[in-house]
Amino acid sequence: MVENLKSSIEILKQRVLFNLDLITQNETKIKEILKEPVSEIRSKKLNKRFNFNKKMLKENNDALKLQKDMIKFIESYHNEIDEYPEIRDAKRKSSNKTIPENQIVDIKKEDYLDLTINGAIDFDKQHPYFKDEDFFNELLSYFTEIEDYEMCSKLTNLIK
Repeated sequence: MVENLKSSIEILKQRVLFNLDLITQNETKIKEILKEPVSEIRSKKLNKRFNFNKKMLKENNDALKLQKDMIKFIESYHNEIDEYPEIRDAKRKSSNKTIPENQIVDIKKEDYLDLTINGAIDFDKQHPYFKDEDFFNELLSYFTEIEDYEMCSKLTNLIK
């Protein structure tokens, strides 16, 4: 079950990246449309493109929330899941034929950083890297780089 959840997280992650690529392509088209003379047709084209981007961003937001919930579930209950004999036995029987090895995903520190930056995971005492100084410095560095000083202040206050 844990492996299936990890696989689902990876699929959601790939979908988010795909959507971001579509948004980037769409932004290029928006820039081209903005070069056209102002007209009702141009406004309709722009609205169509902006609505598409909104839809993709909402889907990404939902996917990130779902990933966050799945990660929290895995972190909270993976040991308990392994305690149930019928699940453990079913896992043994199907382990070599249901999930190809290349689909099993380890949640890495970089993934946690991305999810934290995107707001999918809260940086608080329950965060797996809350006490990791390097992780904190990377997070702080990111928000300093994008000049989100309000977030920098929140982070430093959390650590104090």
